[in-house]
Amino acid sequence: MRKKLSELAAFVGAELKGEDLEITGLNALELAGETELSFLESGKFVEAAKNSRAKAILVSPALAGKIGGKSLLITPNVRAAVAKIGFLFYEQKEHPKGVSRLAFVAEGADIHEEASVYPFVYVAENAKIGPRAVLYPGVYVGEEVEIAEEVVIYPNAVIYPRTKVGPKTIIHAGAVVGSDGFGYAQENGRHLKIPHFGRVEMAEEVEIGANTTIDRGTFGATKIGPGTKIDNLVQIAHNVQIGRGCAFAGQAGFTGSVRVGNFVLVGGQAGISANLGDQVMVAAKAGVAKEVPSGKAVAGAPAQEIAKWRRCVAAYERLPDMLKELRELKAKIAELEERLNERDKSKGNP
Repeated sequence: MRKKLSELAAFVGAELKGEDLEITGLNALELAGETELSFLESGKFVEAAKNSRAKAILVSPALAGKIGGKSLLITPNVRAAVAKIGFLFYEQKEHPKGVSRLAFVAEGADIHEEASVYPFVYVAENAKIGPRAVLYPGVYVGEEVEIAEEVVIYPNAVIYPRTKVGPKTIIHAGAVVGSDGFGYAQENGRHLKIPHFGRVEMAEEVEIGANTTIDRGTFGATKIGPGTKIDNLVQIAHNVQIGRGCAFAGQAGFTGSVRVGNFVLVGGQAGISANLGDQVMVAAKAGVAKEVPSGKAVAGAPAQEIAKWRRCVAAYERLPDMLKELRELKAKIAELEERLNERDKSKGNP
């Protein structure tokens, strides 16, 4: 595929400065060829941009003046432009329509004629697969699952019964959606399993990372809001409610019945056991045990307001020096007390 820079500028709403070159692809600064478009997001890489073989660069207005001798596509959101342009040059495989003869489809399952069901897929009774959905080999689709249009489910993902998957959702390899929650009652030293009658409901354009697990509700549904992106190896427990536009990094974990607002960002390995308001940011490895109000950023375990946490971290790093100073001060105080006692004795004071 070839595109003129003027076409790309119109596509992403960027300003073209320089020659209207023909572009054959998108690549990183150090990898790009002369006919490929590259991009500059940070001032740290200005020299790399100048030295890149790429003759055309996507760049922010703040950095545009630092790049000479190249054609520029100037946009305030370079990363978003990269995402949009990237898919113009991204070669997507054309999937064969229909159901492979090596797939198993139970009676009563409804598979749209434009869906693609690969060999060794299992589709249970009364499941429904929408148009242009793609199910790769080894996918298990349980009873009464509803998979909407343009969903892609990669190999060996497991979709438990009654799960609802919204349009244009992506579920990566090995993910498990709709398994039992970790719910038990204790009696006489035994853990009695509590049956889970609920399900998982995912809205449109959700993405679930490889080997992520999402438990169904004990009663009712575990819900994932539209546009939410969940990385690999994330655990979402039963009855969790997640809003729109959230993003969770790998190995984050959410305990049962937690409520998460809209546009929440959670770093890797964070543990969440309390509700999060809208636009909350949780740093990596944080342990959230108390509710975080909307708009707040927290870090640490237990989690606290991030500015306070930074001060604590700075103080922690100084602890060895502070302990040394404290010992020296105690020694000086002891010496002063001894001198005072000797002076009092010399004056005859008791």
